[in-house]
Amino acid sequence: MKVLVTGANGFVGRSVVARLHAEGHTVATLVRPNSLRPLAPADNLEITAGDLRDSAVVAQAARGCDAAIHLAGIIRERGPNTFQAVHVQGAEHMVSACRSAGMRRLIHLSSHGAALGAAAPYLRSKEAGEHLVRESGLDWTILRPGVIHGPQGEFMITMARMVARPGPVPLIGRGLQMLQPVWVDDIARMLVGALALDATVGKSVEVGGPDLLELRTFLQIVARVLLGHEKWQLQIPTFAVRAGAWVAAHAIEDPPITPDELRMLLAAVPCDIRPMREAFGLDPAPFEPTLAAYAAELRAAAGIADH
Repeated sequence: MKVLVTGANGFVGRSVVARLHAEGHTVATLVRPNSLRPLAPADNLEITAGDLRDSAVVAQAARGCDAAIHLAGIIRERGPNTFQAVHVQGAEHMVSACRSAGMRRLIHLSSHGAALGAAAPYLRSKEAGEHLVRESGLDWTILRPGVIHGPQGEFMITMARMVARPGPVPLIGRGLQMLQPVWVDDIARMLVGALALDATVGKSVEVGGPDLLELRTFLQIVARVLLGHEKWQLQIPTFAVRAGAWVAAHAIEDPPITPDELRMLLAAVPCDIRPMREAFGLDPAPFEPTLAAYAAELRAAAGIADH
């Protein structure tokens, strides 16, 4: 098929494009002009330069496509790229483009915990985008992952740098926050696999990895794999972390964590991945051995010397 992928040169998008190529599909992409970094492999790739906020450009990119995988999203708002513009208006434009192109199949990447009543604006905007997809009348499938891990992911690069710097590794309170990391290549397998799985039409699927890890355990695994040893961890009261996040958000252009990101981390709960396993026939990769397999690449991305 010819598949339109938004966010194709992002962390998840690059794995999805590689997977589509491996399965013989032609890929059309919509990429912001200031983000036109190379996408490999370069063959069977059609690039439309433009912004998801421009409905005419989205419609242009969708012409002649058989299906769409909508990945475009942001973690932090910067300038005109707000949660409303990217997650809500972007979903609206994608739905409209699918209709105008006569395209029925739409795979949409959302987020675990998305809800209109969520404390974080990010999650509220993700739910609003989901609603537009669910009410579109298209043959949609929604995937809702939590933490996605991989060597080029911003989250893993941040965690790697945190454990590598001198001194103890800071924890939020006792570090009991729960993470269920899922490997980026497993996400790509599901997103591309859904194109041929009619049983997933009209389904929202919670996505996670097989390991439920407390934050303190997660960070010790990262340290052990990347540095060869565990590190002392320093418990910081949650109220102090909240205050520090608020101050940093107002004083630093790119703070380590924003108040909204902290809210999401504190509110995170595990998901039941049995429906995911059944829908995709997928046994998700465990965290530690997968991290070990890409450790050298992650160390390079994070600027950490080999141990």
